[in-house]
Amino acid sequence: MSFTSLSFLLFITLFSAGFLALARTRAFTPFLLVASYIFYGYWDYRFCGLLALSTFIDFYCGLKIADASDRRTKKLFLFISLGANLGMLFFFKYYNFFADSAEVALATLGVEVGRRTLDILLPVGISFYTFQNLSYGIDLYTGELKAPERSLVRYASFVAFFPQLVAGPIVRARDLLPQIQQRPRDVPFHERFAGLEKVIWGYFLKIGLADNAAVVVDARFHQPEFFNAVQHVIGLVCFSLQIYGDFAGYSLIAIGLAQIFGYHMCDNFARPYFATGMRDFWRRWHISLSTWFRDYLYVPMGGSRTRWLRIRNVVITMLVSGLWHGANWTFLLWGALHGALMLAEDGVRWLARHSPLRPTGMALAAGRLVMVGLVFAVVTLAWLPFRADNLHTVWTILSIIGQGIAHGDLGLSHGNQQASSLVRVAITGLIVLTVDALIERGAGRRYAGVNVVARSLACSALILVMLLFGSFANHAFIYFQF
Repeated sequence: MSFTSLSFLLFITLFSAGFLALARTRAFTPFLLVASYIFYGYWDYRFCGLLALSTFIDFYCGLKIADASDRRTKKLFLFISLGANLGMLFFFKYYNFFADSAEVALATLGVEVGRRTLDILLPVGISFYTFQNLSYGIDLYTGELKAPERSLVRYASFVAFFPQLVAGPIVRARDLLPQIQQRPRDVPFHERFAGLEKVIWGYFLKIGLADNAAVVVDARFHQPEFFNAVQHVIGLVCFSLQIYGDFAGYSLIAIGLAQIFGYHMCDNFARPYFATGMRDFWRRWHISLSTWFRDYLYVPMGGSRTRWLRIRNVVITMLVSGLWHGANWTFLLWGALHGALMLAEDGVRWLARHSPLRPTGMALAAGRLVMVGLVFAVVTLAWLPFRADNLHTVWTILSIIGQGIAHGDLGLSHGNQQASSLVRVAITGLIVLTVDALIERGAGRRYAGVNVVARSLACSALILVMLLFGSFANHAFIYFQF
């Protein structure tokens, strides 16, 4: 069930009525669990069986890990949890990718093995709830989580919590489980209103910015040969805006809905296109995933204890991050590019530390502005393999851009397709970047102190702009495929 569908409007209306009737009773947690499974099963009821199986395995293994008297038993049940979760994820998401890759590799050696792929339907959100389950078992094993959840209903409600189930944020058990255990509290009006503001801003990012940009982007990636260099550059910039509006929009809607009902979840985005470096970008983009990889992969492998460990662990972490996003060589290329950019930044930082020059004042401010533009440019270019269906499309678009630059063909020779959508992207994108820039300079704290009437007028103006310039084609959220 998509947040932008009419079915969700009906769902959230009924859920709100149930919340008001049951929030103070023991029946609320079962109600939340049933509602979350209805929300998830709307795509395909068969997905619910896999979600329930994964939930039960980790609930049982969590109890065994917590109650075991020796480390060997703890490790056994941790491996069962890891094996079950990663096994299901591999089968549904990666089996065909590795089978195809092996088939191609063997064919180049002259060995014909026949087609070994399966007709597998990828369950929506499996990467998100798998990582959520994994962190629960690992935290119990390491002691980060002091006690297991002994109610299956409460644990299942934590895993299936509908606002963030399909596309995050990836919430840790130590953050959300205590909130589910104590049932909803009385939520002050200002908190509910702040949650509603997040929801409205999330819808603006999705409907106003991302879905308009999708029209421009889809045309260029569907028939890349039809467009010239400038049009592909415009398309890549639009995809940068699309994926930010799409995913940050979903996260804000999820976080805002949870806040309205009294639950608090971690922020998932912090104005990533104002980053001044690749490290800074990953502190701002998909924060719940980047911190998950930091805590459960990068640090356990040794982190940055030595220079060579840093190089190895950055490469492995970014390649795994790319593979997490999708079973395709394009995602591995995207991860490799980000790994290379982070290591290149390490080199630049080393040179800067040993440089006698220390910019101050205006030079420092100008340098920061240049770095923001440079990071946006390289991140935008790196989005190319992320969006492309295959490596051939990546090469085609890069070739067109390269030839256009080499021959000076930088005009709009084929006309300006999707002009209406481009105007809408320009208007909504300018609003989004202006708001982000103001928040980056501290305006968010001042805005929070403004009276509710003025904030209501600001929300109403945002809704009006969304109605005038938004796209209501109901494009699926990009991260549903992950």
